[in-house]
Amino acid sequence: MTPRVLVVGSINMDLVIRAPRFPLPGETIIGEEFGTFPGGKGANQAVAARRLGAEVRMIGKVGEDQFGVTLRQILKGEGVETDGVFISSDYSTGVALIVVDKNGQNSIVVSSGANMDLKPEDLKRREEDFSWGRVALFQLESPVESVLEGIRMAKERGAYVILNPAPARPLPQEIWRKVDLLVPNETEAALLVNDSPDSLDPLKAAREFIDKGVKEVIVSLGENGCLYASSQRTMSHPAFKVQAVDSTAAGDAFVGALSVGMAFGWEMEKIVAFASASGALTVTRKGAQSSLPMREEVEEFLRVRGEF
Repeated sequence: MTPRVLVVGSINMDLVIRAPRFPLPGETIIGEEFGTFPGGKGANQAVAARRLGAEVRMIGKVGEDQFGVTLRQILKGEGVETDGVFISSDYSTGVALIVVDKNGQNSIVVSSGANMDLKPEDLKRREEDFSWGRVALFQLESPVESVLEGIRMAKERGAYVILNPAPARPLPQEIWRKVDLLVPNETEAALLVNDSPDSLDPLKAAREFIDKGVKEVIVSLGENGCLYASSQRTMSHPAFKVQAVDSTAAGDAFVGALSVGMAFGWEMEKIVAFASASGALTVTRKGAQSSLPMREEVEEFLRVRGEF
């Protein structure tokens, strides 16, 4: 079985500065090292899936600028097919401003730029990609109408649809019934079910999504692991203990790994362990795409812990 993953989503350049802590409102603090890294949830998840063994095609949009040229080159260098990465003449390439504190936690502000210029008609120009993909993966750093159109196209062609609802925002009811696997973190799940992250019951939230029509749900819970739920069963997986350096892209590694496991047709227990290990390895390194692990690393990580 050839694991083919189509990713529709954002492509950004990440501008990252390390600091001892996050500044307070109105405060200036002295930071440490600075770097530029390829990012964007869509591109991160595409690279994650490619490094973990899938064939990957990417649909997205960048600007007519050097960041756009560089990001397309980087995706190609990773082996991601970029014929579906369009160039906007109206918007600059998306950027993300990221501060990483001494504990490896991050604070992010995104200027979406060309990502929000991805139109439904752009997706229609790539119909063959939707027939090609066994799994179609979406996030919410693109216009909702384009995400909805992409999900519709994928479902009509028999793809397994994964939605990572990040950043969380109100969605039309019709989306839920077309999603095979929803993958929010605690904060996103809480926002989508109108709850507080501090008091969220992940299982209750998952069941709300299932009641809306979603087939399966995985809520990522940070250091508490993750929870899987469907209408038939539930299960959880603890987080692997590692030394955190930078949490940037850990969630994207997790979601990308889920798409690979689904494309391979693995059992859910194996998929969740594989995704959890991918996310754990990612936090031990700096950067977004630069921190994403290779499949061999993840399998060795799991073998050492008796899970592969």
